Amino acid sequence: MNLRISELFFSLQGEGPSTGTPAHFLRLQGCDVGCRWCDTRYTWNPEGGRAATYDEARAELRALGEAPLLVVTGGEPLSHPGITGLLERALGDWGAVEVETSGIHPPPLRHPRLRWNHSPKLPSVTERWAGTWRHTAAFAADPLTTFKLVVGDEPDLADALRLIREHELPRNQVMLMPEGLTDDALRARAVTLAETCKLEGLRMSARLHVWLWGARRGV
Repeated sequence: MNLRISELFFSLQGEGPSTGTPAHFLRLQGCDVGCRWCDTRYTWNPEGGRAATYDEARAELRALGEAPLLVVTGGEPLSHPGITGLLERALGDWGAVEVETSGIHPPPLRHPRLRWNHSPKLPSVTERWAGTWRHTAAFAADPLTTFKLVVGDEPDLADALRLIREHELPRNQVMLMPEGLTDDALRARAVTLAETCKLEGLRMSARLHVWLWGARRGV
């Protein structure tokens, strides 16, 4: 199985329902969603990164230490031609697998140890935002899906709440996450989101890796 790898590293999961869990990260190359605040633009070019087989990537990750969780991220993993085979192999090698996706494509499979962290985009973020909401019903049908909405300045919060209602997202599966690459920006937005989550019955996601190490690669 041939993959296009942006980077491989060992860290703590910094976002979503498994925040704080030691994890291997397999970052795939290639994305055309075009989020304006993207902090991994180096993954956009599908010809960037490097070629590696699944076995080579697994060996590199295992050499970094043991972890109970594999996080497949990008780029946009669901645009990668080998994603289904990658996930099927990974579920045989890790106790749990999470996929970070914009949802621009539907989920290709379900498994009791596979979690989708679906982050549909808000109108201020990209011209392709509507496409990332197109498959929400398919993702919501899997109770292991978490909808992780990244919220910046207004009108993001109002748009997020409107889209949650319009798409009838299960509130126990929704997390709001502050957008930002600095501690000050995250803290300011997190305070507002915390109050909204209390009122709306939603969960809030941290950006643990940014708070711990700043906005840099490999963490």
